[in-house]
Amino acid sequence: MIPVLIGLGALVGGLVVVTNWEEITGWLKDFLPKIQTALQNIGVGDYVAKLFSSVENGALRLVHRLYYKEDGKWIEKTTTREIDESQVPEWAKAGLSNKETDVTSRYEKELELTI
Repeated sequence: MIPVLIGLGALVGGLVVVTNWEEITGWLKDFLPKIQTALQNIGVGDYVAKLFSSVENGALRLVHRLYYKEDGKWIEKTTTREIDESQVPEWAKAGLSNKETDVTSRYEKELELTI
């Protein structure tokens, strides 16, 4: 169980600045299934994941928040990616401000993913 927790910790966390939109979509398509598998492997039944976005200082900020129960306590893990706003498609920027907005369903629909 410890190696899986270490792996989960390596998958989740930190801020990374990326250079193009394909890096963001590639990260999501690779990252999300790994998180789901890692949680199943350690026997986590209760978990919730949400995706939030905002635009600030010319950059789109995408934040994945994962909440899961471990030893009876809820744990929050946050992973953040930033990309220059000029690299982001209009559907991803629509309606955003400098305040975090829940974009989970928008990304699930557009990218055909389960967050």
